[in-house]
Amino acid sequence: MKRFLSQLNFSNSKSDKEFKKWVKTTTGFNPGNIALYHQAFSHSSVSAKKGGGDGAVSNERLEFLGDAVLGAIVADYIFKIYPYKDEGFLTQLRSKIVNGQSLKNLALKFGFNHFLKTSLSKDEKAKSSAYGDAFEAFIGAAYIDKGYDKTKKFVIKKIIKLHVDVEELVNTNEDYKSQLQIYCQKNKLKLEYRLMEEKKDGANKLYAVQVFINDRPHVLFENYSKKVAEQKAAQLTLEQLAP
Repeated sequence: MKRFLSQLNFSNSKSDKEFKKWVKTTTGFNPGNIALYHQAFSHSSVSAKKGGGDGAVSNERLEFLGDAVLGAIVADYIFKIYPYKDEGFLTQLRSKIVNGQSLKNLALKFGFNHFLKTSLSKDEKAKSSAYGDAFEAFIGAAYIDKGYDKTKKFVIKKIIKLHVDVEELVNTNEDYKSQLQIYCQKNKLKLEYRLMEEKKDGANKLYAVQVFINDRPHVLFENYSKKVAEQKAAQLTLEQLAP
C-alpha cells in the first residue's frame, strides 16, 4: 500500500490526516480505502510524464465509472421529483446538472483545486476538463469504497441539495446539445457528434468535434474539453439553423 501511494507522488501541503478529514467532511462518511480518493486526483498528465501511459495510476478509469454512477443518481433523483415530466425534459435537466462546466464549478466549490495533481500549466488547467474529471473520479472512488447507497446519499445530501438550484436550472436553457437533439427529434433528423481529430498540445489534448445532421457536416469546434467542444458545436449549429 505504501509503495502504491508513493507512486501517486502526492506532494501537496495537505497531510494524509487532513486529506482524510476533508474527505469525511465532503462526503459525510469515513473513507475506507483512502488510496482510491488519492487516485481520483491524479490527472493523466502526471501518469504520462512518469511513463505510465496505460493510465494505471491516473484517475481516468475512476472518472469513467464516476460519470456513469453520477448520471444514474441524478437521473433517479429528478425522475422522482418530476413524476409527470417527459423524457426530453429529464434528459435536458440531467445534462444541465452534470455537464462539464457545472462539474468544474462544483469541484472548485469543494476545494478540489487544493488536491489535484497535474503537470498542466495554470492556463492549461483553466481550458481543460481536469477539475470536472477529478470530480467524477471522486464519485467513482466513493462508489468503489462505500457502494451505491452511500454514494447516492452523499451526492443528493451534500451536492445536489446544497449546491445545485434545480428549479433555476429548469428555468434556464443553456444545454445546447439537448436543444439540438430536441430539434432533430422533432424534424426526424439523425444527429451525430464526430470526433474529427484528437491531438496532443503539450501535456493536454485538443479535441475537434463536428456536428453532422443526416450525414451532412455542420459546425466544427475545438476545445481542450470534449464536452465543451460538443456544446459549442451544438450552439453554433443551432444559430445556423435558426430562421
